[in-house]
Amino acid sequence: MFNWRLFLSALGIVFISEMGDKTQITTMLLAGAKPAYVFWVGLGSATALICASFIEVIIGSKLIARFVKPATVQLLSGITFLALGILLVLGVMGNVKLDL
Repeated sequence: MFNWRLFLSALGIVFISEMGDKTQITTMLLAGAKPAYVFWVGLGSATALICASFIEVIIGSKLIARFVKPATVQLLSGITFLALGILLVLGVMGNVKLDL
């Protein structure tokens, strides 16, 4: 049976988290450099994301799920997210100065 809710949740979360990261910027730069080949750049980028995601799913389901409870993963993810957010707000990390 197809689980639409899980599929749409994964699609939404990955889509939002991937927006604006270095992969998307690289894809835009490649497409800009080769505008006649936009289809191939898009196809290559999508295929790379699918392959990377598949590897992550296999590792998560076969290795991490055996030893770590889902509640522990959620707790550690939340703590890490909050810690990184606090460090960014305080300027401890992510403080990039551009010389233009």
